Amino acid sequence: MNAHLRRTFYLFVAGFVGLVVMLAYWQVYQREALANNPQNGFQTQRSISSPRGLILARDGETVLAQSEKRRGISGPIYERSYPGGAAFTGVVGYWSTKYGATGIEIGRNSDLSSVAGDPETVDDLINRATGGPQPGNNVILTLDPELQQLAYEALSETVTARGSAMAIDPKTGEILALATYPSFDANNIDENLPELSQRSDAPLINRATQSLYPPGSTFKVITSAAALKAGVQPSDTFFDPGYLDTPGYRVTNYQNRDFGTVTFAAALAFSINVIFAKIAINEVGAQLLYETATDFGFGDPYDDFPLLVAGSDLGYPVEEWVEGNTAQISFGQDRVFSNVFEMGLVAATIANDGTMMEPRIVKSVRSPDGIILDQPAPSVRRRVLDPATANTLNAMMQNVIVTGQLTEAEIPGVKVAGKTGTAEAPPREPHSWFISFAPADDPKIAVAVMVENGGEIGPQGDAATPAIPIAQDLMETYLKNEGG
Repeated sequence: MNAHLRRTFYLFVAGFVGLVVMLAYWQVYQREALANNPQNGFQTQRSISSPRGLILARDGETVLAQSEKRRGISGPIYERSYPGGAAFTGVVGYWSTKYGATGIEIGRNSDLSSVAGDPETVDDLINRATGGPQPGNNVILTLDPELQQLAYEALSETVTARGSAMAIDPKTGEILALATYPSFDANNIDENLPELSQRSDAPLINRATQSLYPPGSTFKVITSAAALKAGVQPSDTFFDPGYLDTPGYRVTNYQNRDFGTVTFAAALAFSINVIFAKIAINEVGAQLLYETATDFGFGDPYDDFPLLVAGSDLGYPVEEWVEGNTAQISFGQDRVFSNVFEMGLVAATIANDGTMMEPRIVKSVRSPDGIILDQPAPSVRRRVLDPATANTLNAMMQNVIVTGQLTEAEIPGVKVAGKTGTAEAPPREPHSWFISFAPADDPKIAVAVMVENGGEIGPQGDAATPAIPIAQDLMETYLKNEGG
């Protein structure tokens, strides 16, 4: 009898401990996930009975998302609307009780929703105690509304009307524009999403952060950084016979050109594949090239960023690289994939003396009555290059604009640094890339632009022409507005 009682007691204790563990798991570790899930029926009912917070552009006035009061069967309800339109949807996202949520709507739901967090102000506490409407907090983004609209419209006018663009303040990490085209109007998402999901141009995908493409010759700035760390100087000369044979792969230049003897700086300016393959194999080596790309953010999933980011990838573990891989990776081909989010950070890091700042898209969070609840300060994510190396690479990228005669990238009275890029995408036309920053001697804005299958060949043999004027327009507009 005593043995039976002991077994019953132990079973009871085990069950009680298990219950406590499960409650702790859901109430502590999964509390925010449950609160942030728009398909949680209890949270959904509460969310439509009280207004979510506003989402605003960096000026604090341009409304990108708001809750509008409607008459429901059992009382007033609140429905989400998006005055900013399709240009902002890739960042703002949507909130749907039927299909869930995306973008900032879910990434900062704990701020926007009155049901996801604890009361922040006395008014909020009183509202909760009295059962009154509990508005969420307002989220102010870092997006410059003019730049965002400009980038979106420019992408829509490209030859394929598919692409993405990012502009960032290299010194603070604040993202000024993050545009993807095509996009969609998030109003009436419950009715429109089935049709949008069937479209061949994939408007539901944020190409700026979620899609991955070969970066082509824009990756040469990473190879250049590795070469400078390995001791290669801009004035060092290399011979280009027009090809380089590696086991199983022949490297050639655009139109099979050969440039003869050129400096390292000229090799970047004229985007010479053969020279970069030689430098990567003979001067840098696979390990240093891999480590430099990783330092710049390749392989980083950016889990702490409020939007979903597809991590850029080098394709293989470095232990598996052979000469042919190293050669192709040096100019952004083989299995290398990236997006404008990552390549924009690469440009910004070089512009900021080799220091990568934390990319930020939320400027501040404020209570409904305007009290600042959160205002993140700029912070360093990692130190990628020493200032001397970064400044040398900056000068080489300025030389790309001048020696490469990229007149479309020039801004009157302002020094510009940049790099074009071709990304082969057979059987379609190559993708068109351009990364840049200005003023090069005191950078205030860095930009990355990619036009899918842009295809038009530029003066360096790179299919970057469609991307260059978009980047130039973004930089010039921002500098003019900021007095730069």
